[in-house]
Amino acid sequence: MLVTHFSKYIFWSYNSNADLPNDVIIKQVALYGEINDLIKLSKLYRKDVILKVLNTFNNKNPKRVNFISKVSEEKENKY
Repeated sequence: MLVTHFSKYIFWSYNSNADLPNDVIIKQVALYGEINDLIKLSKLYRKDVILKVLNTFNNKNPKRVNFISKVSEEKENKY
């Protein structure tokens, strides 16, 4: 997926028109995205795909996990 769908600063270290794998997009947006980015992410990817990537995180911010769980309507313990 192209990084142009999200805030530019999330992918500052990539080419501005980079086509990245889904897991990279999901991880970067989940870690660094604004509310609008997270909402857009939930519209572009199915919940099970997002959850699968989020379950591989080692660096989990409790506030971000709580917010993502609210946006995706999933319980925190699934992350």
